[in-house]
Amino acid sequence: MDAQQARRSRQAAEQAQQRADELKERADRMSGAASEKYGRFAGGQPLLVGHHSHRSAVRDRDRADNATRRAIEARKEAETAQTHANKLRAVADLDEIEAGRTREWTRADFKAGDVVKVREFRRDMAVTGTYRVKRANVKTLTLDGGGGGWDDPKREYDRVLSRTRDGVTVTSPTD
Repeated sequence: MDAQQARRSRQAAEQAQQRADELKERADRMSGAASEKYGRFAGGQPLLVGHHSHRSAVRDRDRADNATRRAIEARKEAETAQTHANKLRAVADLDEIEAGRTREWTRADFKAGDVVKVREFRRDMAVTGTYRVKRANVKTLTLDGGGGGWDDPKREYDRVLSRTRDGVTVTSPTD
C-alpha cells in the first residue's frame, strides 16, 4: 500500500459521504413535501362519500400516500449510501495505517503475549480482529483463538495493523 492509493481511498470515502449527505437532504425535503400534502386532512375530516369533494379528496390522499412512499424509498437509499460511505471511510483509515509504515512487519517484531490488530479477509472490507500472539513463525503469526488451541488462526505479517506490548501500541515496526 502506497500513499497515493491511500489518498485515492480517502477521496472515494469523502465522495461517498458527500453523496450520502445529498441523498439525506433530498429525503428530508421529500418527507416534508409529503407531510404538507396531508394538510387537507389535518383536522381529521373524513372522506365524505357522495359529497362533491370526495373525488378530489381521494385524489389528494393518493398523491400524499405516493409522495410518502417515494420519501420512504429516498430515506432507504440515503441510509444505504451512508452505510457504503462508512465502509469506505473504514477502509481508507486502514489504508492510511498501512501506507504510513516505513517497512513491513517481520518475525523479529513480535513475541508471545503481544496483542495485535489484524485485517481479516479481503482488503476492500474493513473487518479487523484483535488477538494475542502465541507464536511468531517465519511467514505468519499464530494467534490465540480462545478455543484452547484447536481454532488458533494464522495471519500473514502484511495483515498486521498494530502491535501492543506493555501497554504501548505501535502501527509501524520502526516505532
